[in-house]
Order: sequence, then structure tokens, then C-alpha cells
Amino acid sequence: METLKRNLFEILIAVEFIVLILLSFVFFNRVEGKASKAENRYLAAFPELKNADGSFSDTFTGELASWFEDNLGLRDTYLTISGVINYNILRRSKTPRVEIGDNGFLYLADEGNLSLEASRTPEFAVKMPEYAKKLKTVSDKLSERGIDYVFMVAPGKPSVYPEYIASSSHRVEDTLGDVFYDYMTANSDIKVIWPKEKLINAKSNKEGQSIFLKTDTHWTTYGRNIAYRDITDRLNEWGYEDIRPADAEFYVPEDKFYGDLSEMMGPVKLNGDRLAEQDYIEWEPVSVNAEEIVSGEKYAEFQRLLSEKNIYNPELCNIYHNENASGLNVLIFGDSMIRVCMMPELAESFSDLTFVWSYVPDMDIIDLIKPDLVISEYGERELAIRLTDVDKGVAK
Repeated sequence: METLKRNLFEILIAVEFIVLILLSFVFFNRVEGKASKAENRYLAAFPELKNADGSFSDTFTGELASWFEDNLGLRDTYLTISGVINYNILRRSKTPRVEIGDNGFLYLADEGNLSLEASRTPEFAVKMPEYAKKLKTVSDKLSERGIDYVFMVAPGKPSVYPEYIASSSHRVEDTLGDVFYDYMTANSDIKVIWPKEKLINAKSNKEGQSIFLKTDTHWTTYGRNIAYRDITDRLNEWGYEDIRPADAEFYVPEDKFYGDLSEMMGPVKLNGDRLAEQDYIEWEPVSVNAEEIVSGEKYAEFQRLLSEKNIYNPELCNIYHNENASGLNVLIFGDSMIRVCMMPELAESFSDLTFVWSYVPDMDIIDLIKPDLVISEYGERELAIRLTDVDKGVAK
């Protein structure tokens, strides 16, 4: 009897497996360019058999396999179920790029993000003289044109909230940004903005607002407002003319906010919903005086240079003019910690502001904009990766 039950169970499993395979083929996606809701990306298109020159493509087999796997029927359903099981039962992320921490915090698990502690990356301190030399090359080239240079490091979430990392024992200690700031302060005349101390001090604010979004790699509105005001405060301390932070109003948006980490993880509910940020608030300037420049000869040349130099997403690079702000013309080379978090608020503080999504100050762009001040902004996890090439754009 037991043998019969076991055989029937095995037959049932086999039948279910065959049915799932058949359903995957029955519902095979035949729509080119379809987006996967579970993975927040477009599915692979059917590959070309031949290259433009008529030769057979040597990547056809691999691309065909990717196309087949991407377009199997019910793929999103299977991925959604997998995400639900992984997050709600196994308490782990479906993607190795995201780590589930304590107290609802998610962390980026690659790009060195969980190795920001100086003790985990000792080679960074060893290379600091080399990095400082490269930054001096940038500063000297700008100084020849009468342009000042400031370097900003945006602290990473593990630097401010190490206590919620679940994979190992992390604690508040010196991180790569601290090593960078301490070395540059002691050994260089380049001005550095490093708002970590202010952010950590604000963690105990009486309103109980978080400094970093739990489902995202970026600051909360509260955190980024602190960092934004630190920029204007430091520039005023260094003698720039009457730079005022914009008065901002805070509000609760109608739509849910899904952080970049929750997007990477995909659905965690059977209805396909992702982890939404709780108690999310936004901000905007009370009075908007800055105007974004989107036409004219200078703008056209700006876009041409961005395209020529393969700058990441030229649509996310901006030029602003503000008749009612300090007379400072500022050019920022940076990433999402500025572009996503502080634009266009920063535009309310300067008469002219240009943002380029790049880690390399480029002399052709600098000569076009003719700024008074260039700011390089790096996310903390980018320091060890990007500083090696920081002088590439001025080495001519």
C-alpha cells in the first residue's frame, strides 16, 4: 500500500511538472519589446542571425538562449511566487544584489557597498597619496583658468546605518569617506564636503525621521535636506558670496514610492506589489526662481559634447539660470545623490548651475560652461572604484 501511495505521489509530481512545462509553451510571449513587471525590465528580443557585414553572429546562440528563457510563458508569475516565498518565508532576497537587513532596511550588496569600513578595505588608505595627486592635477588645471574646485563625498547607507546590516557584525567606525576626508584635510588644500557627522547626529532627531530610505540607496527627504544645507553652509564658510539654501516645503505624495532596492528585488506579494517606502515625504522649493535652459546655441553645444563623450544619459544633465540667487556659476560632476536628491533645489542657490552625470571633470565641458566653481560629487561606495580616473578628463 505504501509503495502504491509513493508511486501515485511521484506520478502526480511528474504530471504537474509536465503541465507547467506545457503551460510555459502555450503562453509563450510573442510580443517584441514586452516589459517584465516582475523584473522591471524589457524582455530579450529575438537575436539577429547575421551581423551588419553579413557574417554570422558569434553571439547568436547565447542571445537565443536568453530570448527563450525571457519569453517563456508565466515567467512573471513564477518569479512573483519565488519573490513571495524568498522574502516572506525564507527572509532572503531573490537577487544577490540586495541584502535584507533588520528593522525593514534593505542594502545594496554589491559594488563594495557592504565593505565601506576602513578596516575591510585597508588598501584604500595606501592609495590615498596617489588619489590626492590626481585630484591636485584636476585642481591645478582648473586654477589655471581661475576656477575653484571642491570635492564632495555622499555617505553611503552602511556608513550611517551599519547597525541594521544582518549578514555580519558592522558598527559605526571609520569608513572610506572618513579616510578620504581625514587624508585630504591633512595633506591637501582641496576643499572637501563630507556631511557624515551631521547625518549621524540627526539620526536621533525628535521627529524620529530616518536619514536613509529603507528600500533605496539614497537619503530620505530629511537626510538630503541636511546634506543640501551642508553644501551651502560650507561654501559660505569658505567665503563664497551669500549662498542661501532654498526654503522648502514637505508633503506626502499621492503615489507610493518604491525604492531602487525594492525594484531590484521585484514583487514580494502575490498581487505583484513590491516593498513600498513607509511614511514617504517629498520636498520642493517654496519659491521657484531658477529656469532650466533647454534651447539655444550653448545648450545645443552642451548636448553635443555629452553625446560625443558618452556621458551617462544626457537627459539627466541640466543647465539652470536664476536671476535671484548668488552670482556664482557652478558646474557639478556627480551622480544620483545630487541629480535625484537635490535638483532643482540646488538651482535656487546659484545664478547658474550645470549638472553632468559623470565622475570625471571634463575640460571641454568646463571650457563651454566657464564656471566659477567645479564640484565633484562621489557616492561613498564609488570612491575606491572611480578615483583612479578622476584626472582623465583634464589630462591633455
